[in-house]
Amino acid sequence: MGPKITYSPEQDIADLNGKVFFITGGTAGIGRLTILELAKHNASHIHFTGRNKKSADSLIAEVGQIAPNVGITFYECDQTSFLSIENVAKSFLSSNPTRLDVLICNAGIMGGAPGLSKDGYEIQFGINFLSHALLTKRFIPLLERTASEQGEARIINVSSSAYEMQKGGLPFEDLKTTQGDLGMFGQWARYGQSKFAQILYTAELAKRHPTITSIAIHPSVVWTGIIEELPFLDRLFIKAATWGQKMPLHQGAYNECWAATTPRKESIQSGSLYYPVGVKTELTKPAADEKLWAELWDWTEKQLEGSHA
Repeated sequence: MGPKITYSPEQDIADLNGKVFFITGGTAGIGRLTILELAKHNASHIHFTGRNKKSADSLIAEVGQIAPNVGITFYECDQTSFLSIENVAKSFLSSNPTRLDVLICNAGIMGGAPGLSKDGYEIQFGINFLSHALLTKRFIPLLERTASEQGEARIINVSSSAYEMQKGGLPFEDLKTTQGDLGMFGQWARYGQSKFAQILYTAELAKRHPTITSIAIHPSVVWTGIIEELPFLDRLFIKAATWGQKMPLHQGAYNECWAATTPRKESIQSGSLYYPVGVKTELTKPAADEKLWAELWDWTEKQLEGSHA
């Protein structure tokens, strides 16, 4: 049984007219659910990425049925590739948008065999963290402009309670390897490491770009396709490790929706981590290390220096 939820999108999301959203990984799972809720509440335009054009077309058609006045644009994207991320950013920004209210870094993978991204980074770290750091870097000027003109803009990093598995710093020297020597549960150590990085980066974003509200969230445990596609033993591990946290699929996007739409003055503190729904949660000691925040930021900037479309 998961956490008791009193949040209701129907009652708690205000009219979103005028607001522009960009969400990665929107074709399935909680990303898709979030897009549908944003559309139901009259967002002006929703931009989203994904790998599956057929699923994207289906989502666009569904949005057209429930909210015909909401603009929606799909960008096919390979999160393992900096070049693909750059092309998405270039395509979005070349359309001359005048505002971007909320960037939701939602796309990700979980577990799986050791591997490398197309740019040579541990695959989960590359997809879950670095690809979003690059997209964030490209969108910061527009987000800051929106914050100045509209009063606020947000960056939401969809992390996980699995970040708590990281008991120390980050192995920067090993992040350009598959890290295939971490033992039987190495895939989960690599997953937790990527989610740990998202939380550190969010905290440092809040310090370096204070006009943007930057938060990390844990969406709870939702049995979406990302889990269903895992091998049996991995699914068994997740069930055991997250006993009592599972939420129904229809509630899986609630924390993401809350983070994207709740008025900041009510409850959001930039740089913080929120568990479902809207519960500010103290960071673990390793994640609260401000020197590590800065170290990750500097390392990330160096990794992204050579990236260009």
